[in-house]
Amino acid sequence: MQVGQQIIGVNQRLGNSAVPNMQGTTRVIFDTQTATTAVDQTYTFFPGVSSRAYPLSNLSQNRFEVGESLAIQGFSLFYYSVTAVNVDSALTAPVQPASALLNLYIGNQRVIKDLEFINLGFHGLGQSMATTQAGATLYLETPIVIPPQIEFYATVRLGVPTALAATDRIVFSMFGTGTLLNTKESF
Repeated sequence: MQVGQQIIGVNQRLGNSAVPNMQGTTRVIFDTQTATTAVDQTYTFFPGVSSRAYPLSNLSQNRFEVGESLAIQGFSLFYYSVTAVNVDSALTAPVQPASALLNLYIGNQRVIKDLEFINLGFHGLGQSMATTQAGATLYLETPIVIPPQIEFYATVRLGVPTALAATDRIVFSMFGTGTLLNTKESF
């Protein structure tokens, strides 16, 4: 099944028949949490995003607007340290844990349970950041659709050892094919 067909099918089963007329797009959504030095390093991403302005998150709430949806094709997780000089852009090398467990919830239903990130590989974060930045990226075999107006969140439990400082930030993103509200016609 094609990703577009999956987005349409899930939305139609929920009574949203307008999705085939929406604008298709590629989308990345992300949220950032401040690290904790506690023994249990479980982080919840996306609830409360309204309190975290860009560049810490690119969403204003943990659900999509009318006409918006996302077929998640992958996840990314990375860490960075913040220096006292410039809180948002001065980065140092991240710490990558030996493993991390991911759980994803859509509408309070767990759709991914204890999916393990284990040294999945590294990816660059672009020219504006240090080349030593790294993280883990996982691509899904079957996309998972988040329909409009349904709350979602993810939990990530970092494996031991994860020597994060209280100034470190953890970024979790979901990416894939999506839809945007189109009041006219698709381009």
